[in-house]
Amino acid sequence: MKHSDWLRLTTEGERLCSVLRQQGYQCQKQPRRLAWNVTKAEESQTLTYLPAPVAGWTVLPNQETPARKQLMLLVRNALKQERLETLTHQSDIQKPLDLTRPWVIIRLLNDARRYTVARFYNRQDAEDHQRLLRRFMRGAEFEVIFDPYED
Repeated sequence: MKHSDWLRLTTEGERLCSVLRQQGYQCQKQPRRLAWNVTKAEESQTLTYLPAPVAGWTVLPNQETPARKQLMLLVRNALKQERLETLTHQSDIQKPLDLTRPWVIIRLLNDARRYTVARFYNRQDAEDHQRLLRRFMRGAEFEVIFDPYED
């Protein structure tokens, strides 16, 4: 698992625990694991993230008890709410294309894909930036192209 995924899931787990604490549960993080001990009324369960092929949050032990069903319902509702907030977050909304900067540096990726790195007002600035990128990212391929707006 990538470190960025680990950090994202740890943050997600902490948010889940904050929702559970509002419902009267007590949560305690287990060291070096994506797991929290969750207790309420002398019943102890473990909220944990299971990697692939499950790739989701679950509550252990996996018994069909009313307490576990209630806890799973709270977790699912919290995850739905968090995903809705993420979708409506400002950074997830695509920004309009800046048409005043027609010179573009693209990175050539595998499978004939390309990734726009930066846009510039003039070609000289784009080529200067491309030289800098080539110096620090030797294995990557960058190209400067003119990308005018077409109606």
